[in-house]
Amino acid sequence: MHTIAWTASRPGFQVAHQGRCRRGARFREDAEPSGAGEAHRNGGCGMHRRALLGRDTERRTLAALVEQGAAGSGGATVITGAPGIGKSALVAEAVGAAERGGTRVITAVGVQSEEDLPCAGLHQLVHQLREGIDDLPDRQRTALLAAVGLVDEAVPDLYLVGLAALTLLTDSAAKAPLLVIVEDAHWMDRASLDVLGFVARRIESDPLVLVAVTRRLDDRLSSAGLPVLHLGPLTDEVSGEVLDAVAPGLGQQVRRRLLDEAAGNPLALTELPVALQSIGGAYALNPGPLPLTARLERTFTARVSRLPADTRAVLLLSALNGDGTMDECLAAATLMLGTTVGVGAFQAAIDAGLVEAQGTAFRHPLMRSAMHHAATAAERQAAHAALAAALQRQPDRQAWHRAAATAGPDERVARDLDSTAGRALRRGGVAAALAALRRAAELTKAPSARADRLLRAAELALESGQGDVATHLLTQARSLDLSVPDQGRAAWVSIALAEGTRGEGAATAELAELAAFRRVHTGRQQPPWRSSPSARKTPRASSCTTKTTARGSRSC
Repeated sequence: MHTIAWTASRPGFQVAHQGRCRRGARFREDAEPSGAGEAHRNGGCGMHRRALLGRDTERRTLAALVEQGAAGSGGATVITGAPGIGKSALVAEAVGAAERGGTRVITAVGVQSEEDLPCAGLHQLVHQLREGIDDLPDRQRTALLAAVGLVDEAVPDLYLVGLAALTLLTDSAAKAPLLVIVEDAHWMDRASLDVLGFVARRIESDPLVLVAVTRRLDDRLSSAGLPVLHLGPLTDEVSGEVLDAVAPGLGQQVRRRLLDEAAGNPLALTELPVALQSIGGAYALNPGPLPLTARLERTFTARVSRLPADTRAVLLLSALNGDGTMDECLAAATLMLGTTVGVGAFQAAIDAGLVEAQGTAFRHPLMRSAMHHAATAAERQAAHAALAAALQRQPDRQAWHRAAATAGPDERVARDLDSTAGRALRRGGVAAALAALRRAAELTKAPSARADRLLRAAELALESGQGDVATHLLTQARSLDLSVPDQGRAAWVSIALAEGTRGEGAATAELAELAAFRRVHTGRQQPPWRSSPSARKTPRASSCTTKTTARGSRSC
């Protein structure tokens, strides 16, 4: 990465070009993936190069525009799409093809910190074409140099600045076809966009193409009246191809969860498997937010920092409140900030394209995870505590928020979650009960109570076919000083796991050892936990040779 400063520019004004490779082609570390699903790696700029999947129509459209420009009939287009959707990937492919055909490529990039600096974006383009400035007519040259701060003159009418920019670009294109890329146009200053719009409407007879890339089509770009090429989410089929190319061999449940959370976003499809590697696939099935890479977090939260404090608060509360209502989030925000927060707090988030018009539904599922990870631990705990206080009549949701607001062991909160698990089981919600028991165990300090909750969670994991989770929970339980009955429960879970992995013979041998253990330590033939409520969910052995059922019993 390097920085090019134009020494004649106004004080402190620099144009940063990160990771430049190929003439004028700028690839950013936080840009979208270099392919909407990349199937192989290639050299060049140290980036992953993969074939674009699911974008055939868009690729043909952009390629035709570039070829048309090289032939002398210029034009312009605006590429729109959500963060990470593959806009930069599409442009990078077109840039490569253009350069191979002899077209010169120059790039300007909108920078959030320069959004209010007039003609900051135009300055980037003028710098790359500075060799042609002296050939401009006097008035145009003075107007352009004044606009970008290179001479100490009053900036003239923007029409004259636009005319100067048009002359500079078309003169350069007369020497060699020219492709102008404007990345992150949503952060480009208004004056630069007005000038570029002026240019774009007047290049149909020149070997010049202008492509603006933006997340959303705001009034600054829509007023230019340029054609729009919109990139939507990948289809389910293509998303599956991308994920399988990036992370082959995922379990079906984990694969389905990643596909649902990515929602057709290529960056998410390529980055989520990376984020999951450190924690193992089974844990991706927990109801909490998925882990994100730093790149994903930056992509989905880049627009949040500039929002008002009450808007940031309701966004965090919406992210933590799952399918909760706007009223719940507003009530919690009022408690958290100590001042009344109204529905207007959501308007800035709606205007920024982060949530739907209804207010609490995020435009992309990963915004929820990104908001969670972008907040500090203290901010998350305060938000969860506020939500718990606002949900007085909903004991299950309240228990979860209290648990999330608790940093260390707390038996009262653990008991509340244990009760939540019981209610979930009565409704047939095995997965919800398992999650509640696991969190309850984490909050439990007493070894005996912690072991009981871990073993009950292990039994439920077996019921739902999550053998790896059951093994993990069993290992945690056995690290404690188990009572004799709990040792028997642990052995029973182990036997059920063995049945699924090593066959009936190995399980029968362990059953014989367990029976002998019970005779020595309890003097009873009947397992001591049979009369307990959890016994109904404990796997039982018999002479049947069919497989274990969802409730852990045998069926003949």
